[in-house]
Amino acid sequence: MTDNPLKRLFIAIPLPDTNPLHKLLDQLRHQLAPEKINWVKMQNLHLTLKFFGPVRTTLIPQIISTTQDCISQHKSFTLDFDKTGIFGSRYDPKVLWLGTKTPPDELLSLTENLLNQLDNIGFKRDRQNFVPHLTLGRIKQLKQKPYFQQVVQRIPQQSYLKTTIKEVRLYESILHKSGPEYFVVEHFSLG
Repeated sequence: MTDNPLKRLFIAIPLPDTNPLHKLLDQLRHQLAPEKINWVKMQNLHLTLKFFGPVRTTLIPQIISTTQDCISQHKSFTLDFDKTGIFGSRYDPKVLWLGTKTPPDELLSLTENLLNQLDNIGFKRDRQNFVPHLTLGRIKQLKQKPYFQQVVQRIPQQSYLKTTIKEVRLYESILHKSGPEYFVVEHFSLG
């Protein structure tokens, strides 16, 4: 059996499972049960810093080396996920997410540095601004848009996950009909 010459990769911050976050996801799944939403599994929650897509396996050592150099220049920091929102419009929402009201400067400088370093080795950044978030669910179809909007507007804007970030990981994502499966390719510790 030959190894696949391409791997679907991304760099992300892993996050712990917390009770308030569990409750929020369970509550939203229950309230929005009739809607077609692909909910993210708790073990798959992460904060993406860079999505590569399919990458030739021969380039992985260079990605690891560049990421290691970058990450080692940054210290650990605290993140507080205390704000929910949607991507897309109110009338055509695409993603329900959990983010942070005030992203810490450490996160923004780490991400900016990482994206610049990866840019330098040929992995260009996407055009969108970095919005630190955890995808909770991908919206496929809504039967009751006004009800969906009511549910989203009623979500308490409070801390669901507050944690100290000590590492970043390079993941491989393998897509299945049941949803993606993530494998850690490399761990990078913050200084």
